[in-house]
Amino acid sequence: MKRLLLCALMGIVHSCERPPSPSHPNIVLLVVDDMGFGDVASYGHPTQEYTSIDRMAHEGTRFTQAYSADSLCSPSRSGFMTGRLPIRLGTVGGKRIFQPYDVGGLPKNETTMAEMLKQAGYVTGMVGKWHLGINAHNRTDGSHLPSKRGFDFVGLNLPFTNAWECDTTGEYYKNGPDPSRCFLYDGDEIVQQPIRFQWMTENLVHDWRRFLQERLQKDQKKTPFFFYFSFPQVHSTQFANPSFLGSSVRGMYGDSINEMSWAIGEVLDSLLKAGIAENTLVIFMSDHGPHAELCLNGGSTAGLKGGKSNSYEGGFRIPFIAWQPGTVKAGRVSHEVISSMDLYRTFRDMQNCPQQRGDLPTRNQHSVEATTVFGWNKHTGGTIHYKTSPIFLNDTVDPNLSYFCPNGKPRADWYVSASCPDEHLTTHDPPSVFDLAKDPYERYALEESDFVKQMRSQGANIVKEHRQTLVPVPIQMGHFDKNVVPCCDPPACRCDKITRREKANEEPSLHYPSVYKFFEGIGGIKGGI
Repeated sequence: MKRLLLCALMGIVHSCERPPSPSHPNIVLLVVDDMGFGDVASYGHPTQEYTSIDRMAHEGTRFTQAYSADSLCSPSRSGFMTGRLPIRLGTVGGKRIFQPYDVGGLPKNETTMAEMLKQAGYVTGMVGKWHLGINAHNRTDGSHLPSKRGFDFVGLNLPFTNAWECDTTGEYYKNGPDPSRCFLYDGDEIVQQPIRFQWMTENLVHDWRRFLQERLQKDQKKTPFFFYFSFPQVHSTQFANPSFLGSSVRGMYGDSINEMSWAIGEVLDSLLKAGIAENTLVIFMSDHGPHAELCLNGGSTAGLKGGKSNSYEGGFRIPFIAWQPGTVKAGRVSHEVISSMDLYRTFRDMQNCPQQRGDLPTRNQHSVEATTVFGWNKHTGGTIHYKTSPIFLNDTVDPNLSYFCPNGKPRADWYVSASCPDEHLTTHDPPSVFDLAKDPYERYALEESDFVKQMRSQGANIVKEHRQTLVPVPIQMGHFDKNVVPCCDPPACRCDKITRREKANEEPSLHYPSVYKFFEGIGGIKGGI
């Protein structure tokens, strides 16, 4: 009965009369770091080469109004990993992201999607960026690493991030690389400090293949898997191996996207070759908006205002694509409003999982019905985003109550963002109201009117109701201890224990196939930008 109800809601499947698969669907979550809403061809970029991301959009469903949980890495990732707002997790404060010297991490009393799916019978794995905490007591305890948060297999991973200080060219960081902020793990062990990015993507693909091959050799028909492939691209600093250098007319940023997209193609092709693509749901998304201050090296919002770290559309609206041959409709474009936090509940409901620890009643304050993620029902209204300082309301027609930080330091051909503590915020009082359906670029705040007053009143009531549900939790960021900074060979903190594991077997595709239907507009607006 539940399956028939689900089928009735699934407006994007071809048929509900197919026999059930031998197991629950496998799930692959592909997350790119700092990529903007308009950074690929299928989202309107005029010069980015056609890549496997666009292939996913052509063969699956592309969403135009997907939002992240936050506009910075750690809070955003904590949000989609648990399905809960960062303010409810305590992943706020401090420097707004987990630093190598932070003793905090994603709270242990919260259930990650890996832990939830593992309890549902899945085998779980991940590679790439983590950024949800490292050590709590010393430089090796690994209290917050992914292996402690539900992942059975953990290959090469960056517990912190691809930081500016990891630059080896001198373009971003003249004194780099800094070993205290640049380290690569294999499982729970440091294998490279500082990081060398030359063969990074190939090695991550190798670990994905290693995981998949093990599943195929064991009990794939009985035991489904969940794999989290978290790319270090296109965070500063950008990188590309020799096979992809010069592959894009956009320069290094485009090269980096081409290399990352090659890896996505390898994932999709390996699923098809193994004959399990029809039973594998693949989700692609960015963790938040681009580092717009870096101009050509910082990504594109497709004209949306703002970017990483701020509250305008460009910071929160993200590319989001679902792919599953035979289930997810090919070539579909959805304008439904969804959130990256919806994934947790979606994955849970796909398994009919009971509630786990961390599934507090407040989860439904910000997570819409699971079926919404794939367009299985109609418009569901706005999503409240509550983070470090401001409150955000994003909807198709309703206003965006926004704050902005005007700080910044010009440098040559790009712009260096400055920190923006509360005292530097310009507060709109009363809040500025934008009609995102008619003005998705937030260029013109609506003039004062009875309608605007009504919208402000409704927004204030939503904010008030939201705040009433907040339960004080320990703040996880900003508790520093230099003794927890990872170090592979004290006191030098330098080592290199890995080699090139797998060579890229093809050059990037540099053409625009005539069969592809390009960008159809932002929100409900048709046409290009």
